Amino acid sequence: MKKGQIILGVIIFLVIFTLFSYLIYKTWVVFGFWTLVWTGLVTTLSGTILGQLIGSRVESHGKIIYNPKEWPKFINIIICALVGYYLFTIISDPNIEKDNYYFGICYLILLTALPIIWAIYKLIRDRNDFVEIDDKFISYKDNEKSGKFEISKIIKIEGGKNLTLFFNDETTHIIALSQMNFNSIDLISLTKDINSRLKKM
Repeated sequence: MKKGQIILGVIIFLVIFTLFSYLIYKTWVVFGFWTLVWTGLVTTLSGTILGQLIGSRVESHGKIIYNPKEWPKFINIIICALVGYYLFTIISDPNIEKDNYYFGICYLILLTALPIIWAIYKLIRDRNDFVEIDDKFISYKDNEKSGKFEISKIIKIEGGKNLTLFFNDETTHIIALSQMNFNSIDLISLTKDINSRLKKM
């Protein structure tokens, strides 16, 4: 690596670090340390408990269906919106300085309003997505995409953010679970269920 590239990299790092440090400092000044602590704790716990720990697995008549629930994520969105509103009331104080008010507005737009809008969009977009497993087939629906595959033709799967199916004709197919409202519990459980079916073949 050339010396000029190293210097440029160091400068970019220092600029980013300085901006990040200023963001932390300014946020602390505007909203207060303990306010950020408890609101951050509430949103983190809400996202973890409601978004990650409530699975979607239902087993009935020999079929296993994963149809992620919308209501836990919707409640999480409401909680985040209420936290955002509370932070807004802080910067709405008539005595707050103008630059702190505008900083607070930008902070709430970028780190609260836009993520909430994106979460609502994903919730609506992916509300009817599912994966279904029975003795012979794996089927799924991902918005306009859908598919149905014979388990006997699948030699292995690879999980992660998405699910990759490997077939005995050396083809593959990816089910985009990351775009289907699946959480980490759903991913682990789905992978385990499919592997249990493959072992029987």
